[in-house]
This record gives sequence, C-alpha cells and structure tokens, in this order.
Amino acid sequence: MQAESRPGRAAIAAGNEQTAAVGERLALEGGNAVDIAVGATLAATLCEMLMCSLGGSGFLMLRLESGACELIEGADAMPGKGRAAAAAPPTQREAHLPYGDGITVRVGHGTVAVPGLLAALCCAHRRHGRLPFQEVMAPALELARDGWRCAPIMSRWLEMTGSHIFDRQPASRRCLLPDGRTPRPGELFRVPGLEGTYEAIAREGARAFYEGDLAASFVREMELHGGLVTRRDLASYEAAVRAPLRLPSAGFTLALNPPPAVGGSAVGALIGLLEVGGGAPAQGAARAELHARAQAYVLGLRERELAREDFGEHAARALLSSQVLARHSAALRSEHTTHLSVATADGSSVAVSMSMGYGAGVTIPDTGVPCNNSAGEPELNPRGFGAAPAGARLISNMAPTVAWHADGRSLALGSPGASRITTAIAQTWARYALEGCSMEEAVAAPRLHVEQWEDGPRAQCEPGIDSARLHAAFRVRPFEQPDMFFGGVQLVGHEPDGTLHAVADPRRDGDARIVD
Repeated sequence: MQAESRPGRAAIAAGNEQTAAVGERLALEGGNAVDIAVGATLAATLCEMLMCSLGGSGFLMLRLESGACELIEGADAMPGKGRAAAAAPPTQREAHLPYGDGITVRVGHGTVAVPGLLAALCCAHRRHGRLPFQEVMAPALELARDGWRCAPIMSRWLEMTGSHIFDRQPASRRCLLPDGRTPRPGELFRVPGLEGTYEAIAREGARAFYEGDLAASFVREMELHGGLVTRRDLASYEAAVRAPLRLPSAGFTLALNPPPAVGGSAVGALIGLLEVGGGAPAQGAARAELHARAQAYVLGLRERELAREDFGEHAARALLSSQVLARHSAALRSEHTTHLSVATADGSSVAVSMSMGYGAGVTIPDTGVPCNNSAGEPELNPRGFGAAPAGARLISNMAPTVAWHADGRSLALGSPGASRITTAIAQTWARYALEGCSMEEAVAAPRLHVEQWEDGPRAQCEPGIDSARLHAAFRVRPFEQPDMFFGGVQLVGHEPDGTLHAVADPRRDGDARIVD
C-alpha cells in the first residue's frame, strides 16, 4: 500500500505514480487544490489511458478553503442532435470480456456518447484555478510529446480486452496495440496524434475539442462508421455546476454526487443503511452479512428508484432522509474508471472520478483520443438503448465524495470500478467512520460486492471476509487474493493540527504522496 501522513503543502492519492508526480509538480509550482486536481487528471488521461480519456466523462467534487462545496459534472450525454431521422442505424456489437465472473458489453461507433470530462476540467479551472491554464496543461502536454511508462493496469486491460474491443478499428490498433501486441508494463508508450491534440487544448481550452478541428475529426469518424455524435452535440455541450447531496454520518457531513448520477445516492443509501442498521458493532460474519444485505437492498433500490425517468434531486434527498433509511434498514434484518483525490494545507479538498466505460474500441483518427461506450452500457441506459433524448445526461455510478467534521477533520475519496464504486466507498467509510479504523486500514480492509445474476444474488468476497452467514441468501464467490475488481479507493485527509494523509489502494497501481 502507498500511504503517507505528515504536515505538508498538499496530499495526493492517484491511480498511477506518474499522475501523482504531475500533481506534486503543480503543487510545488504554487498551484491550489483545483490546479493540482485538473492538471493531474489531464495527465491521467495519458498515464491511465483506457481507465479514463478526453473521450469520456468526469465529475469533480470540490470543497474550497471557504467551506463552499460544489459538484462540477461532466457526464456523458446522449448523442443525436440534428441527426437525420432516416440515417442508418448505429453500429454496435457485443463483446464478451473475461473480467470478474465475465461480462458482456456493447461497443462500436454507435455506443459513443458525447464526452464531458474536458468541459468539466476547464469549468473547474475557470471558476477556481490559480495558475494559468497553459501552466496547468504543461505536464500533460510534455507526456503527450515525450511518452509515458505503460502502467501495469493498462497492460492487463489490453491483454484482457484487446482482441475483444480494441483490435477491430485501424486507428485503435495503431494507437493502443503498437506492432500488433499488448504494450508491456513500464514500456515507454506514445500515441500518434496526441501531441497535436494537447497542444490545441493548451492554446484554446475546451473549445478546441468541442468546436475546432478536433471536433471536426470526431464527427467525421462518427458519420463514416455509424456513430451518433453530431457537430451540434459537441458544440452545445456544457459542464454543469450542481449542489451536492448531503448526508450526516458519524459526526461528519458527506457531500455526494447528485442526480442525474446515481452513484452518490447509492453511496449515501449504503452508508445510511449501515449506520442505522448497526454497522459499527458488527464484526466477522455478522458484519459481512450486514454489508451483503445492505448492498442487495440498494441494488434493488437502484433498479426501482434510481433508474426512474423522474428520479431527481427531490427524490434523492428523500431517499437519504433518516426516516426513509430507518424504514429501509428493517429489511436488512429480514464503469471502467479511475479516481484521484487532492487535499491542501488550506483545508481545500477535491475528489475527481473519471471514466471511458469499457471503451468503444474507437479512437478518433489523427487525435489519439479513445472513446467511451456509455451509450451501449446497459446499467447506464436502464430504460433501454436510445431511450433517452439527445442531449440528456446519461446516469453514472461515479461518486467522488468529500466529508468534513466540526472538529476540523476532512477527507476526499472515491473509487473506480463501475458498480463496485459505491460498495468500495461505502465499505471504506464504514471501516473508518463507524468502526474507528485508520485511513490506511479502512482502504486496505477486505471487501465484498453483491450483484444480481440470473441464478440469484451473488456475493463476491476477498480473503478475510467471513462468509459463514452469507450462504443462506447468496451464492458466494470467493477470490483468492485482493483484486482490482473490487475498486481502488484513493483517499486524502486533513487533520486540525495540519497533518495531511494520502492513501492509495493496494488493489490498483496507485501512488500517494505528501508535497512539502
């Protein structure tokens, strides 16, 4: 595990050592928490490619020195504005991936949604950044020009999915599978076209991607190969600034990702159920049973409530009320992503979650930008593929979270892992806030994750989970060792005495560092 705790200027926990190094550089150059988070995220689109991308989505949860808190949303949007009704149907295909217990996803040009990550990053910097944008962008531009070391997680993901997703389109093969093979961990990796893409963004900001030559290349690829994204889709996309959901827990206030994302509501419901359901005293087999039943119940809530067409902030806030959670707790007794967190000595915190889904297998020619498959993921389109109107935000499991206590403590955390995002965050929070574990212990603790399968609910467990009481209600699938399948929590914290904490999940290739 990568973990540090001491006074300093900034704490950074990221999914990759090179990403964290960029954050450290920007902190030393005088950047504030937003500068560090934005610049490190831009680097992550390279160093953690396929976990995130400029062709994907992102959410930034910010708590500023003043105590003000906001969520900047760059969710993927449903494409198709101005598309002719008689146009050919979108090009999609199914891909079967040997991930976890096996998953089936839709990929291809017709699954690409309108990406929002870059718009959200530029919005955050415009509102709260201190350094000029070109200085924030400089480290990522250098990586795009000079290359970066291929991360083990990217190598593993391409080894697992290359023949299923990324080897069909010539541009993806050329960019991601050089010489027709999976790049090795630590190998210097460059993607053709990325230097020009990042140079344009450094000069023009988000406008280069949504309105300029990059947008023209994007739309041309969609038009030629059965994609849905139009020039109007890109030109009209704007990041949204939203008020977070708030949930009291163990003396803290948690700020959670609000609708149209469902991840924050699901995290809040899980944490609330664990707290009112007796999560603190439960240990061993009883704790595992409580967590499994809470997850199964929230899974049902997600299907019944969180995917409703009219699900919005009013419904989410009602769902997280203490009365509703207490009522639900009685029942307990009967996408590919990455994350980084930043805290600074002034008390500011930023949690950034970003994703490109499982990837559409589409790279925009001459730009080096790989695309999301959000319009083809079943859990992001609960009312059916193409049911949402053009321009509508697609739901998301991402749940960047910040929390603060009246005694001066604060945290920022989040996780990658599709549906495992919410369960990873909730279990980490329960260990820390409800059971009194240290931040390091809470992140490293074994996890379980419940999913609904055709043969019933399945509880997937890491070593150290006492599953003795699970077999009556779940099919139990034990893992032989801690696994990236269960997410990768990146956590930073700030103590009243000025001590900063940074913890990177040992399940992923994360890095944590304190900047002096």
